[in-house]
Amino acid sequence: MLTRLKDIYSKLGYNLPLLIAFFLPFGINYAIFIMIWALCFFILDDVKQGFKSIFSNKWSFALLGFFILHVLGAFYAKQSSEISSTIEIKLVFLAFPILIFASRYSDIQLKKIIVSFVSGCILASLLCIFRALFLYFFQNTNAFLYSDFAFLIHPSYMAMYLVFAQLIVLLYYPKWLSHLKAVPVKIGFISFIFLLTIFLCSSKMGLITAFVLLPLTFIIKLYIGGYKKVIMWFVLSFTVICIICYQLFPVQVGRFKTAFKVTSSSQTIDKSDSESTAVRILIWKESVKIIKSNFWIGTSPADANEALYQSYQENGLTGAYSKKLNAHNQFFQTFIGTGIIGFMLLLSITVFIIFYGLVKKEWLLSLFGVLITLNFLVESMLQAQAGFTFFVFFLCILLQYNLSKISNKAV
Repeated sequence: MLTRLKDIYSKLGYNLPLLIAFFLPFGINYAIFIMIWALCFFILDDVKQGFKSIFSNKWSFALLGFFILHVLGAFYAKQSSEISSTIEIKLVFLAFPILIFASRYSDIQLKKIIVSFVSGCILASLLCIFRALFLYFFQNTNAFLYSDFAFLIHPSYMAMYLVFAQLIVLLYYPKWLSHLKAVPVKIGFISFIFLLTIFLCSSKMGLITAFVLLPLTFIIKLYIGGYKKVIMWFVLSFTVICIICYQLFPVQVGRFKTAFKVTSSSQTIDKSDSESTAVRILIWKESVKIIKSNFWIGTSPADANEALYQSYQENGLTGAYSKKLNAHNQFFQTFIGTGIIGFMLLLSITVFIIFYGLVKKEWLLSLFGVLITLNFLVESMLQAQAGFTFFVFFLCILLQYNLSKISNKAV
């Protein structure tokens, strides 16, 4: 019986990460999938060989070290009520390196996992679009903007997912779908849905990463393919589209104008301000003060938010304090909680992977590193399930497998 179960697991075990990848854009609790996956691994897999694979991957030490650092921080935390939740949300830094680095998925299995994420993003995007259309035509409600539109998860996370999914489409779908008919049409439709949804999410960082990474990736693809003359027409067309969008969509453009006005203003920002860019600048100033006072070992991860709240209250940041905002910068958040060691570990698994991917010619890994680093600059994404699950899951996948080397077999 056990032999039969092991055989089934070896053939179908990839369905567990496949389900996690597919449901990421829907914001559900993935704990049950991770628990089942871990249980199957320790009962049905070759655990001894699995752990050899885990520790043969040097990146496991950085990821597991990040988790251990948060556990150790529990021993000197003042906010005992926050200890369990702080460790719980970092468990993926323990679970995913073990489960993914110990995996031995075939090209077809890995491709199905990646495609399932893109498919989930397509379905989530269509749900948001059709829901907004339904509310507009049948309930006279405008739900085409920001959190009103992205009702499944926060629009910043939704936009980040879709930018990553579009990068996958640009880099690999022409090859992976080459056995199908009308591949350019299919890729064009998927790209249109993703770009429209990113635009309607109206996340400033989502729009920035989309308008930087996606055209850059497309230009590189054209250059490598020898279509150098097409690049000029693409750049011209893209510029015209940007100008048209600037004229036709004042709400989205207005968010950037407000951000630019706040960051370029020489005047002191009102400490009661709750506008997203203004409050971030205020929070970051307080974060730097706390970091200077707790440089070496931090406040402990469980006490990081409380240290921020206390600083807001003492310095009159009523807007930030009333909303109990975190650092809104993952590098600051980690530095506050774990000190210089945690900060350096986080840098090693974000910024450094950009250069590691370039050296290894694993282009999606480098682009993923840029995408994550930019988003970490404006959000404490490892404080929310939608952030840490996405980050650690795909980081481990990309570190374990080189998608560029996947065979051109049908899914």
